[in-house]
Amino acid sequence: MTNLVPVSKSWKIQSSQKRMPIEFFSDDEIIAMQLWILNKTQENKKRSNHHKRYFLLFKTLLWTGARIDEALAIRPMDIHLDINTIDLITLKRRRPIVRTIPLHRDLKDVIMSYFIEFHIDMKSHDRIFPMRRQAVDLYFKRMQKELGFKIHAHKFRHTFGVKAIMNHVPLSVLQEWLGHSSIFTTSIYTQITGMDTNQFMENMR
Repeated sequence: MTNLVPVSKSWKIQSSQKRMPIEFFSDDEIIAMQLWILNKTQENKKRSNHHKRYFLLFKTLLWTGARIDEALAIRPMDIHLDINTIDLITLKRRRPIVRTIPLHRDLKDVIMSYFIEFHIDMKSHDRIFPMRRQAVDLYFKRMQKELGFKIHAHKFRHTFGVKAIMNHVPLSVLQEWLGHSSIFTTSIYTQITGMDTNQFMENMR
């Protein structure tokens, strides 16, 4: 997923029931969240490591499309920097299934910096994010209160799906990345409405 197409805040994706739009972040909102975490890291030196861990979680959710429980279960041994992949355990199955997705260059850079700074053993079986889901929810609620737009973990998953579709990732590939049992679930990301289609005409040759 390179040279990503900017995601307009005005675009909406309708569910198959045509009732509730699927929420996702615009590029401006992503930048705002990134700056918020980085500023918190600088403001409070005693809590800087805490915020650095959340910055890595922010990037992980954004560039893997992982469900929050899947992200919190990631171990250093699941990340393969040499072949640029990351293993995620699909937990919403009767039997957990490991799916492997490409490692986005932005996430890889953050992972490498974090592992070097905190001397993380790449073969470790310990979780990278030793926090509970409730703690993550609270962190995002604090960010939401200060930034003024809705922030929750699953919104990152939808954002990943939207970016993938807008960058022409085949639906079958996105299905594998997201760990959907049915491609019909993945197809909701193709139902983009309310967007300016002029760009498509301009790009036609």
